[in-house]
Amino acid sequence: MDRLDNIAKTNSLLQESLGEILTKKGYSITKSEYHKEAFGSRFVVWKNEVDKHCFRLIWDGRDSWFILEESPYVNDPEKVAWADVVIVPFDSNIDKPEYRTEVVSSITKEIE
Repeated sequence: MDRLDNIAKTNSLLQESLGEILTKKGYSITKSEYHKEAFGSRFVVWKNEVDKHCFRLIWDGRDSWFILEESPYVNDPEKVAWADVVIVPFDSNIDKPEYRTEVVSSITKEIE
């Protein structure tokens, strides 16, 4: 698997795992973007309308890390401010399922 496929696979696993946890807590995906021209950076946002709270998972292609952020929001699309929950460096040259599992676990444990 090449490194871009490894990033995409890990990102998908993260979205799936975080989605399962956050859906049970009343969150739903409200935005998702992919920016190939920005080193393949991408993000997805989950929002909980009742609790007025958001989570955002980012793949920072330039710095090669996954970031989970959180933010409160008011009744508009702009969040008040994003704060890091966890930052996990990712070596896209390591193509091993156990490595991907470790990355996913290190992020999901922060919101379980």
